Amino acid sequence: MMYDSCMAVMTVSEARAALPEVLTRVAQGEEITITRYGSPIAVVVRPDIVWSQPRAEVVMDETEGLVRALRERAKRHGRSLEQELRALVDAAENGPEAPGLPPIQLSTVRTGGGFSWSREEIYGDEGR
Repeated sequence: MMYDSCMAVMTVSEARAALPEVLTRVAQGEEITITRYGSPIAVVVRPDIVWSQPRAEVVMDETEGLVRALRERAKRHGRSLEQELRALVDAAENGPEAPGLPPIQLSTVRTGGGFSWSREEIYGDEGR
């Protein structure tokens, strides 16, 4: 396999199939991004890389992620960033009660005895 020297990108299926190789490459200093359906879901790095990050950097990364999530949430609810933040603070002050989710409706489906599901249908990874 040919990979970029600095950071490789692999699908979940590729990483699962090549886990020993992934770990060897990470131990040698390579960072490997794992994707699902074309979007990054994880980056595998050596532990010393994570542990050596200055605390202020980690806090800034967390802050940027929280602000991004808050903006997306505000957009979904049709509110300004300030309105969304105020709604979250109000919800936190008023207790842990959140609006209930609608009940799940289950139904039984009977199929013929000869039907079988493929791996892709079960896991949804379709080789990605």
